[in-house]
Amino acid sequence: MVPAPAASAAPAASPEAAAIVFVENDYPRALAEARARHVPLFVDTWATWCHTCLSMKSYVFPDPALRGFASRFVWLSLDTERDENAAVVSKLGVRVLPTLYVLEPASEQPVLAWPGSLTATELADLLGDAELAARRGDAGGEAAAALLRGQQATAGGKGEEAIAAYRAALSAAPAGWPRRPRAVDALVTGLADGKQLAACVTVGADEAPRLPPGTALADVLRAAMSCAEDLPRPAPERARLKDLAGVGERVALDVSQPILADDRSDLYDYVVHALRDLGRADDARRVARSWAAFLEDQAGRAPDPAARAVFDAHRLLAYLALGEPEHALPMLAQSEHDFPADYNPPARLGTALLQLKRYDDALAAVNRALGRAYGPRKLRLWSLEADVFEAKKDRAAARRALEQALDYARTLPLTGGYPKLRDALEKRAAKLR
Repeated sequence: MVPAPAASAAPAASPEAAAIVFVENDYPRALAEARARHVPLFVDTWATWCHTCLSMKSYVFPDPALRGFASRFVWLSLDTERDENAAVVSKLGVRVLPTLYVLEPASEQPVLAWPGSLTATELADLLGDAELAARRGDAGGEAAAALLRGQQATAGGKGEEAIAAYRAALSAAPAGWPRRPRAVDALVTGLADGKQLAACVTVGADEAPRLPPGTALADVLRAAMSCAEDLPRPAPERARLKDLAGVGERVALDVSQPILADDRSDLYDYVVHALRDLGRADDARRVARSWAAFLEDQAGRAPDPAARAVFDAHRLLAYLALGEPEHALPMLAQSEHDFPADYNPPARLGTALLQLKRYDDALAAVNRALGRAYGPRKLRLWSLEADVFEAKKDRAAARRALEQALDYARTLPLTGGYPKLRDALEKRAAKLR
């Protein structure tokens, strides 16, 4: 990403600068501290199953480039799956993970809601603007003010208003405006979220060749490819999927791209899907092979088990794309050994074992996961259990698993996408009755 203006750039972190320390799952405490110190409140909304969230925790927040901001914000980490966080998660309107918020503490109004990940340098630029906006109520200049309005509208769930603001920001932007990639990223993401598929593809395909290397380019490519695949086959904009997939593959393979390994992996995933959609199965398999090799290399370089486990979800996806789920078993077994309280390794093992038709082993893995899981993610685990029972031709057991999920769902405050998941489980259970 092009550096932000000096007014919002991060200060150089001195070697003795304090590292960021998060308040864990205590919104009232963090808000009170932010108000007492008269600094903005940064909120990281995450979940243990979210590989991008874990990537931010292992590879971004500890980065020395952010240490200059440690005392300039109060930092709050919210596990969105925990019941005690449901009220604030609902208040913030969390829809995707991670979403990074900056709140003005006196009013609790968000000046920023950023869905997705960023490199440490990109996050420093974003934090500088958010700090200025929280202090002055604007970000300086017509284009920046429109970008801020869009970010605030996004935070408030006002999608159409956000899209209009992002378009206004781009129209008012001077040549060389350093926030332009961020505005394009936000616009294309907003169009995708609003199911404005044709516009999402058109803007994404037009803008991607003009964007500098960085996370915004990867985000725009992923969103535009997804929108193109969701368009009806006769839609003229769908023809641009071929070019988007080509650019996406080049970016994924370009090691000079300044993006997180997790984001590069995600781009690989989207390219594989796009190539399959285009009927290019051999090319999809070739890219999937490169994807798996990249992930194995990254896992091998990881400084600790937690950083290595960041790649578990995508390593499984890459091997499933290759039709080789057996290659995921050793690394998932290792993660279950390293993190015996985490439900994610056995849940992923269950998925791999299901594909291998080792149904009893898959059920055992899912049961281990259910024994460790908490919150609404358990609904997906019961759904996976039902998948295994259906594969075994045991419809009654599959129905019982889904009914357990629905009984549990009635005890929870469901936020984000979980009400839709509950509705889907109800329809599925009804078909099995």
